[in-house]
Amino acid sequence: MIAIGIDTGSTSTDAVIYDLARKKILAFAKSVTTHEHLETGIREALCRLPREMLAQAGYLSLSTTLATNACVEKKGENVCLLFIGASRDAVEWTLSSYGFESMDFMRFIDGDASKGIAPDWEALDALLPEVLRSYGSIAVAQIGARENDGLYERLARERIASVSDIPVTCSYEIFHELNVIKRGAGALLNARMAPVIADFFRAIHQVLREEGLEIPVFVMRSDGSLVSEEYTLQYPVETLVCGPTASVKGAMELFQEENAVVVDMGGTTSDLAIIRGGAAKIDNEGIRLAGWQTFVRGVSIETLGLGGDSRVCYGRGRISLDSRRALPMSILAGEHPEILPELEALAAQASPSVLPLYEYFLLLREDWQGPRGRLLTDTERHICTLLEQGPLSVTGLARGLDMDEYTNRTDRLERLGLVLRCGFTPTDAILLRGDRRDSAEGAYGDLLSTDAARRGAEASLRFLQRATGLGEQALLEAVYTQVKEKLYCAIVRMLWLDRYKTGRQTQLPADLEKMARMAYREAMGEQGDGFYRCAFSTRAVLLGSGAPTHIFLPDVARALQTHCRVSPFSAVSNALGAMLGSVCVYDTVAVRAERLTEDSQGRDFWVYGTEKMGFETMKEAVEYAAAEAEKRAAERARRCGAVVLQSVSHEVQEKTAVTIFGSVPLGADVTACARGALESQMPSA
Repeated sequence: MIAIGIDTGSTSTDAVIYDLARKKILAFAKSVTTHEHLETGIREALCRLPREMLAQAGYLSLSTTLATNACVEKKGENVCLLFIGASRDAVEWTLSSYGFESMDFMRFIDGDASKGIAPDWEALDALLPEVLRSYGSIAVAQIGARENDGLYERLARERIASVSDIPVTCSYEIFHELNVIKRGAGALLNARMAPVIADFFRAIHQVLREEGLEIPVFVMRSDGSLVSEEYTLQYPVETLVCGPTASVKGAMELFQEENAVVVDMGGTTSDLAIIRGGAAKIDNEGIRLAGWQTFVRGVSIETLGLGGDSRVCYGRGRISLDSRRALPMSILAGEHPEILPELEALAAQASPSVLPLYEYFLLLREDWQGPRGRLLTDTERHICTLLEQGPLSVTGLARGLDMDEYTNRTDRLERLGLVLRCGFTPTDAILLRGDRRDSAEGAYGDLLSTDAARRGAEASLRFLQRATGLGEQALLEAVYTQVKEKLYCAIVRMLWLDRYKTGRQTQLPADLEKMARMAYREAMGEQGDGFYRCAFSTRAVLLGSGAPTHIFLPDVARALQTHCRVSPFSAVSNALGAMLGSVCVYDTVAVRAERLTEDSQGRDFWVYGTEKMGFETMKEAVEYAAAEAEKRAAERARRCGAVVLQSVSHEVQEKTAVTIFGSVPLGADVTACARGALESQMPSA
């Protein structure tokens, strides 16, 4: 069978035609991701594939890093998080542990199902006018959701729907765990991702209609399984790291390494994953991404804000890389050569500036006057109006606003994905150093081949040279060094925590982080006299995924005393991996002991499933929980697109406590797994 895989990232859109039976890539293509019109990049990638092969495809499978990048860059829908019954103090104490930066977007009302306290609906009614004016979506999370199967969340949604058509996400419909703050974080991300994923599907279907392709569409989930489009639109958070996961599966297929670290470097992020014994490491406790802690089960991915389009910053004569994406100046100049006179004049100025005056702003979305527009301030709307005429420099935008250049008023517009900053990036450095491979493999292809692109990169480099006091080659080398050092330290951090971490530790101790940086510099001969050596090493092979990895990965591997592998297909491994999978879903039903006494016969066990059920013995409770979990997992698998269930099984994780009376059973978590085949994966009659 032939299938099509498409991956849309922040920089490039990749397409692959793959023969599943022969395990062979038949054709592949790349195009630039056009954020303002996603369908343009998708159309260009598909049009570069043989039409006769496209017509033979049985299904199309997708992955994307758009939602991942939105999470990393704190972008996405402006969402209000409504807590029912959660303690405001508890949320405030644990704020950063779950990824929240503030409580400004949170609202609280009373109500606790475990105590029989109904929600304060009058308080919700009083909050709604302000919430509906200020936010584009709402996420709801109630405490004690297991007691009534999330009833209060659904009632809140119905109450909101009676006065507005604003989208509402109920946390318990996605996650059946107790932790209300963690469920709230997951629901918030689901609501933020919904418009990003909806735009993606809209673009896909527009291109399929134009090309006359009537084939089913599936999406890769964070755990490497495939799900239907309908399921994804309802629960987009389950595809939180589907782009990086597809890259991992693609690298495993390409290289067939038993023990490895996959390094997927894109435009906005670099994603790392561990392969041990031929299998990718899975995070069963829930994915952590950019500080967000969720219940989403998936491939364990270390994501850092580092890519070919990372913004190069400077200060005190030192170069650093921002985690936010910037459009490379070479690309901006290639598409808008009219900016070159102003840019080159800035580069020719005699005195340095503390401001990055060479940077520009570009309007990304033409629909800013739609639903998102009502959330903007007058100044923000004025900025969008000015940028409708074309990109403006920092100075040009300040002039248009009749304000000074020192106060940035574009931050929120950038977070909302309406405005994109344009600056000097590693992509520009790669162009100027001549390290770019054939255009078919590069993210921007022929766009980097124009004279205007080179002039744009050179002008911004001259501005940076004057500001930092570094020569051209030294400055370019500093950018390269920053990329390699960040990759090295991220790999060391991931391997160290995999081996030594306790609990939910996500960072190295400060001294160890400093030691990792020293180790890289010593390995590269940048410091130290060899009298004392600090080194980290691994027997894991580094597998390159993404176009720029052939430039940076060899030195990183050498510093780790291992080797790396790249392939002619490394640049499209994400699109390859997107189609490799079938339906696989999990569902957990909890068994809990309600009363603890010395006499085990006096203990009642309760099963928290669709409804709360009581049993006299642990065995009876677990048997009922297993049947309930398997039934729910099977139903979920069918909703995900499985037409045939290939297997349904369960595992029991018992929970006990040690007391003066001995080991006391507290209950168990019963997790069922249902695996099934998609319709297009079934053999034809």
